[in-house]
This record gives sequence, structure tokens and C-alpha cells, in this order.
Amino acid sequence: MMKFNKMKLFIIPMIILLGMTGMLNITHAQTWKFAVISDTHDNDKTHTTTGVTPYLAPIINDIVEEKPDMVMETGDLIVGALTEPTSPVYKKYAVQYAAFQKAVEPLKNANVPLFVIRGNHDYGAANEEADLQKVYLEKFANRMPQNGPADAKGLSYSFVHNKVKFIMVDQYVHATNKDATLPMDWLKTELENKQGVDHIFVMGHSPAYSPTNEKKRHFNLYDQPALRDQFWDLLVKNNVTAYISGHKHVYFRGNVKGVEQIGAGNLGSALSYNPETADKNLTNLFPTTSVSREDNRPGYIIFTVDSDKNTITANEYCLDTDNNKYLYDTYQFTF
Repeated sequence: MMKFNKMKLFIIPMIILLGMTGMLNITHAQTWKFAVISDTHDNDKTHTTTGVTPYLAPIINDIVEEKPDMVMETGDLIVGALTEPTSPVYKKYAVQYAAFQKAVEPLKNANVPLFVIRGNHDYGAANEEADLQKVYLEKFANRMPQNGPADAKGLSYSFVHNKVKFIMVDQYVHATNKDATLPMDWLKTELENKQGVDHIFVMGHSPAYSPTNEKKRHFNLYDQPALRDQFWDLLVKNNVTAYISGHKHVYFRGNVKGVEQIGAGNLGSALSYNPETADKNLTNLFPTTSVSREDNRPGYIIFTVDSDKNTITANEYCLDTDNNKYLYDTYQFTF
């Protein structure tokens, strides 16, 4: 059983790294790293010229220096469907995704694979946007592991690396009217298929439990409590280490029924955070005090897995106004 101890993430051809089973090359390293990023879209939907936050490039350079085995992006790669008509890249989705690919190219040069899932910006403003989906499938989904549900190949998928299983969950297949969806049958099978697996991380775009008291309905998983509860009960039953999401533009973490929820949406945009307004089902762990929008800096998470010590340590790094990184939060899972 996991115990939480508080101590004070370019696409390369996936066929090289993954088979249809979703197995990444196994190196049996005793200590290795993976990184998580999210919400890499530009904060300026009105005038953006790229669709991508300018913070992505320096953060990718910092991540490469960490020499991770892989990087995961939990959605909203570009402004995409929410780009305003005043922007020169309005509805130019191929141009925006090309800007994203350019920013993450140092990963390709360092032979670090990038695994992505969609966010609402990559799907549609309220319902599916066909032109956007066509570009996303061509540039990203077709290059991801193809072991997901029949109607979500390359959208939802899983893989195992050094006895850690990663389950990447798309929340937009057949989504309408700003309601998130989940492939529950497939997810249940994936969670139960854990032979030879020591740890499981599940990643999706929306948090399961809200970090704010916002009432706006916008593809939030927590707006559908019955579906959310079924989802979370599966995570608890199968001893998932953590659920990592983006969507809300803050960094926060908490615990529900022994499973950690980590919000990593503070890369491209920023919101204020007040633990007093978070979902009351969520035991808040960090930050413990209010954080203003100005102080909520863009960031990323580096996870270090140590098989000898049976620990996973996570460091959240943020960029200051000069794009210098600093350690914002550190914590450890022990088993």
C-alpha cells in the first residue's frame, strides 16, 4: 500500500520504441526519470501567432538536461479550437501544431519520446471540430501506441516501462456539449492487467476533483460526479499511484481515498489558487496557502523512480520572470 511522505514531463517514430502491446524498451535501470507537462497552449487566444506558449521552449531545454526516459503531455498542446478570429493562426491548426513540434524538437534530438493525449483545445470549443481532429490524428494520434479502444486508437493507450505502467486516457471520444467522456471498459481492463507491474500512473486532461469553486461547464470531469466516482473507485481498487491531469491552469496536488491527484496545468497559462475553494473531497497537500495569479509560474514535473529504494520522487520546477528554473515543490511516494 502506498504511503505518502511530504519532503519540503520530439515525437519520434513510435514504431521504433513500441509494439502493439504498448511495451517500451525495457532497460531495467535502477534509477530513471520521466517528465510531465500540460497545457502548452498560448495564454493569448486573441493575438497568438503560434498557438503555443513561449515558455514551452525553455522548459523543454530544461527537461532535456534532466535526461528523462520519456515525457508525457496531458493535453491542450495548442490554442486550437479556442483561437479567436483576430489571431493570424485562427483555424490554422497545422501551423499551430508545427509550432508545437518545433518547440519540442530538442526531445527528438535527444532521443526522448513524447507521449501526448488531447485536451479540449485539441478537440473543439463545445463539440468535435473535424478539421482539428484530422490534423491531430495525422500528426500525433497515429504515432502513439495503438492499443486503445477500437474507437480511440492512438487517443487512449497504455505502455509499460521498467515495471511502471502508464495509462493515457482520452476524455473526448463522442463528447458533446462540453461533457467529458471516459473509456471505462477499456480502462478497467488496463488497470487489472498489471502482471509484472510495480506502479501505475493514469493521466487524463481534466482533474477528477476541482481545485476551484468555478461553476463554468467546460469538459470538466468533476461536472459529472457519477462518472467521476466510477473512475476514481477503479483507481483506488487497483492501487494506482497517482492520477495526473492539466486543464486547470494551476499546479496543485491532493489525495482522495489514498490516491494522489496531481494537477500540472500551469505551463501555458496561470490562475490563482486557494485551497479553501477546492473540492471538499480532496485532501489538499500543496500548496497549503493561497497563490495569486502573478505568483503562479509556468512549470513541469520531473519524476525519479528508484527501484533499489522503492521510491518515486517528484520535483515541480517553475520558471521565474527571467526563465530561470527553481524548485517549487518536492514530494516522495514510498511503497
